[in-house]
Amino acid sequence: MSSDQPPPDPEPAAKPGRSLTQRTVSGFIWSAGGNAAQVVLRMLVLAVLARLLEPSSFGIVSAALIVISLLEVTGQVGTSQAIIQRPDLENRDIHTAIGFTALTSCLMGALIFVFAADIAALFDMQGVEPAVQLLALAFPIKGFSVVSEALLQRWMQFRRLAGITLASYIFGYALVALTLAYLGWGVLALIYGQIAQTVLLSLCHVFFTRHAFGFGLHWQTLKGLLVFSGGVSLARFANFFSNNADNFIVGRMLGADALGFYSRAFNFMMMPVGLLGSVLDVVLYPAMSSIQTEEERLRRAYLLVVGLIALTVMPLSAVMVALGPEMILIVLGPNWTAAILPFQILSACLLFRIGYKANTILARAKGAVYRSAWRQWLFAALVVLGAWAGHFRGTSGVAAGVGLALAAQFLMMLDFGRRLTSASLADLARIHARHLTVALLTGGSAYAGAALLRSYETPSLVVLIAGAAAAGVTMLAVQLLVPKLYGEEGEWILDALLERFPAAKKLLPRKS
Repeated sequence: MSSDQPPPDPEPAAKPGRSLTQRTVSGFIWSAGGNAAQVVLRMLVLAVLARLLEPSSFGIVSAALIVISLLEVTGQVGTSQAIIQRPDLENRDIHTAIGFTALTSCLMGALIFVFAADIAALFDMQGVEPAVQLLALAFPIKGFSVVSEALLQRWMQFRRLAGITLASYIFGYALVALTLAYLGWGVLALIYGQIAQTVLLSLCHVFFTRHAFGFGLHWQTLKGLLVFSGGVSLARFANFFSNNADNFIVGRMLGADALGFYSRAFNFMMMPVGLLGSVLDVVLYPAMSSIQTEEERLRRAYLLVVGLIALTVMPLSAVMVALGPEMILIVLGPNWTAAILPFQILSACLLFRIGYKANTILARAKGAVYRSAWRQWLFAALVVLGAWAGHFRGTSGVAAGVGLALAAQFLMMLDFGRRLTSASLADLARIHARHLTVALLTGGSAYAGAALLRSYETPSLVVLIAGAAAAGVTMLAVQLLVPKLYGEEGEWILDALLERFPAAKKLLPRKS
């Protein structure tokens, strides 16, 4: 091996002889398990914080995080994604990416701190300036670690990544934010929680890749990284604006309280998006990158991923819409009823928000980053237009406008993915039609059970449990009576679970 080659991970994720499929399945299980645990913790933490803090505190932090996220995209310039996608990786590539990202992150952090007052003026909201300045302090620290995180993804160290993410949330954000909120620190509790989580997460990423860590600025190498990273960065900028334009418009046009309600509804809805979306990005991107030249294998993998997303997301979306009032009342409390309708509208668009991710991941793996970027910018423009048009109807109108933009983006990116893999339109239509049927059955049973119990003024927790149970029974009945509705992706999940937990074979009927 050349001395330019980076040293391998001292604890490889894959055992000798394991196939890419086995490693990918293992990655899904570890990443999904870690993210699921974090989603539960986030709900619990949010439930406590929502009762300790005012909606305006969440609005201020949401406004500040919009700025931090923008500068984060600018500071990283997509070099970490180039590290994952690069077919042949050398030490020089790693050290150049770390050096460049660290340098730009420090620069952006300083700019945020100096111009915090001008940035806060854009929101016309008291309390944003000190929030921006404080969050800027942790910005350069993350810049030193993004390439380390990318290396762990490239090495498919999903178990390790899941552990780092979960530990940083528990001992960073949750511990600090809950303690300070209880002590009456208000909005500062949320800010210091964010900083603590960022610092701990970054330190862990660097620690586990320290054998490959180093700084350098090789100009020819940097040029090669930036050719690919430029398209990634364009898409990430567009993604930033599409994810934050609605929050900015709500904060600017409707005020801190409205942004508090909308941002909590948005973030609550985004928890399953974060669960599945981050798993897709972390696991699928390196897996698809490794087979980017194998057309037929990539096409089959793409159709399977589209089916898996539809199978998991569409029924979940239907249940969230049906049980939205109980979910908001239980997690956020009775003072947050204004978040119910926006939450239901945004939840109805869950497939559109998650489904397009498979196509953006595919585009990066294939190197089609610039063709993906202009579609992302068109989507960002549609979000701005939809959110602005909807704000005249309040936060629910903004949610509806964003939902229409998401639907357009989903269809546009689905067609792009079809072209990249030569998948047929008929196959894609059949996949979504099957799972729409399951979603209607699942959501309908959850709503029927909930509506019956609501008529008797049953406690929200009982309604939620009963509605979720009805949905679960319906999905199990579909598996037993009409398994074809789940298709090949259903068989894939079942086979993966049975391989992992062979004792379950006795409980599940199988085809002869």
